[in-house]
Amino acid sequence: MGFRVSPGVSIKEVDLTTIVPAVATTPGGFAGYFHWGPVDEIVTVSSETELANIFGTPKNDNYVDFFTVGNFLGYGNNCQTVRVVGSAAANGQVTKTGATGIAKLVVNNEVQFGASAGTSLSTAAAADVLFAAKYPGALGNSLKVVITSGTGTTGGTLAAAASLGATTIRISKASGKTAGFSVGDDLIFEDGTTVTITGVCGSASVNNDFFGVSGSATGITLGLSTMLSKDQGLGATFTHKSVYAKYVSTTATTTAFVSDAGGSDDLINILVLDKDGTWTGTVNALLEKFEGVSRSGDARKFDGSSNYYRTVVNEQSNYIWALAVDVAGNNGGVARGSTYTAYTKIGFALAPETFVADGVNSLGLKGAVSSAPSVSERWSTGWSKFADADTVDVSLLPMGNASPTLTSLVVQNICEKRLDCMAFASPEQTDVENKLPYEALNEIKSFRDSTLNLNSSYAVLDSGWKYQLDTYNNVVRVMPLNPDIAGLVARTEFTNEAWFSPAGFNRGQIKNVVKLAYNPTSEAHRDELYTRQVNPVVSFPGEGTILFGDKTMQTKPSAFDRINVRRLFIILEKAIATASKFFLFEQNDSFTRAQFKNLVVPFLKTVQQRRGITDFKVVCDETNNTGEVIDRNEFVADIFVKPTRSINFIQLNFIATKTGVEFSEVGG
Repeated sequence: MGFRVSPGVSIKEVDLTTIVPAVATTPGGFAGYFHWGPVDEIVTVSSETELANIFGTPKNDNYVDFFTVGNFLGYGNNCQTVRVVGSAAANGQVTKTGATGIAKLVVNNEVQFGASAGTSLSTAAAADVLFAAKYPGALGNSLKVVITSGTGTTGGTLAAAASLGATTIRISKASGKTAGFSVGDDLIFEDGTTVTITGVCGSASVNNDFFGVSGSATGITLGLSTMLSKDQGLGATFTHKSVYAKYVSTTATTTAFVSDAGGSDDLINILVLDKDGTWTGTVNALLEKFEGVSRSGDARKFDGSSNYYRTVVNEQSNYIWALAVDVAGNNGGVARGSTYTAYTKIGFALAPETFVADGVNSLGLKGAVSSAPSVSERWSTGWSKFADADTVDVSLLPMGNASPTLTSLVVQNICEKRLDCMAFASPEQTDVENKLPYEALNEIKSFRDSTLNLNSSYAVLDSGWKYQLDTYNNVVRVMPLNPDIAGLVARTEFTNEAWFSPAGFNRGQIKNVVKLAYNPTSEAHRDELYTRQVNPVVSFPGEGTILFGDKTMQTKPSAFDRINVRRLFIILEKAIATASKFFLFEQNDSFTRAQFKNLVVPFLKTVQQRRGITDFKVVCDETNNTGEVIDRNEFVADIFVKPTRSINFIQLNFIATKTGVEFSEVGG
């Protein structure tokens, strides 16, 4: 505050309550290949169940990536996950009637879709698209959008008499018309007899749903789920009710909003189903529905929110986008505008071969493609997103089955530049699987010495792979151990502190192990691994599977060749650096330097009390902030710490003495 020039009362606050904040040091980070979910976007995943819900369950071509995240989350509760796909990936889609061919359509995530407002995706690829899968990947081909309006019923007559107990019936069809049926449709005769259709005899289904016969034939034979309970004569009439009409509670064709404006026939119901059973295991299972939405662009619900079907779908659906082309070509017309045009009642065939019953259209998505990313794509559109420490908070990076090239990129371009995270790697699967112990040892040594020839305290290497059960597919998979090691580091911070070693019988228990591909039970093997900064993982009889080392990949012997020391300094540096930002642009004088010491010293005392360090010293005065330093607008603080070391070697000396000898004579 400047000087006052007239009488008055001034109030000034000085905040001297700044503290060193707690910092997050256990979030994992991983970029991998999944079959569903947003692409090129960091998503926080807190459990394996959430992982499966967002990114889909594991398949034969991506189970390592899936369980890399899943296994890490077995110990921790935060993994920043990026889905990466190859250049051939595409979204499933369904086009309007008359559209020829299905051009590739790619909508990677909600940000990309929102940037084009959904409507400007009317490029050559999307100009004729009614609906598209929300994300790229072959799972989109199992999605089906069903649109209903009104009762979802149409009439018909028998083309031949049907007797009691019949399991098929023959119905009439107008010449040149297409008749369509879905499994589960009902035929309701005038006398109340109801039968359920299982399919069209002799006709293949379209989209696991539509059974259609067109052309000049005037009769169609239908299979029934149960025997006919009453005789039905030639020409008997019935009502054909679509199975999809059963999902909705309304038979209205007009919303109240449009009715109040003098319009009609805008109401539709949108169902999203699992066409092939890929999502749920049940063909045509209902995934979600949007009932009573409008084709009017300005339609509103009673609470004032939009009821326009495209807006509702695009804001709420987990499976589909409604693109720029409007159902039945109404182009989002408004009910209350001066140019209002009445809506045409929704009828048949919004797209080829989709007529099921009156007011019911079944639209199976096609053209979806899954594409595995290359190493360069995994880096450029995946792992590189973790490079900026100011915007992305990650600490533990399990590499899964990453190539040595990719692992080196992550260590050198993320960990060693951010200085607040560590990468965890394993040897290659072929190094340890189906190998004799000495063969596996030699392969791991070669991998460490030549293939992954890194020297970094920000990287950790373990000794192999494990067999574990994949409960989604009921098979045993082979998985690298690095997500487990990263997970042990995360769990150690929860149970103890970040600067405790994650190894050993107290904290180093590995989960979900059927057996190890390579089990270095020999001390000689473990010695050779450890001298190369490879942490052995060992299954001890009756003791479980244990991480039996805590080295980083730093080759120089120092305190930083241990995981717990590197983690200690990450915490100290990250926390103190975060607090130090608030000293920027302050006066570089003795008061500010004293403030800094008063901030840091209590924090280091707390770490000392929690067994992270044995001693420390903070120097921040005229000795290191000389006039020359101050003139360069710099501020210097030297923080000396003695880290607590973990015990790697125990020596027990047992000494036998003669009877009558006092222990004080032979011992200290």
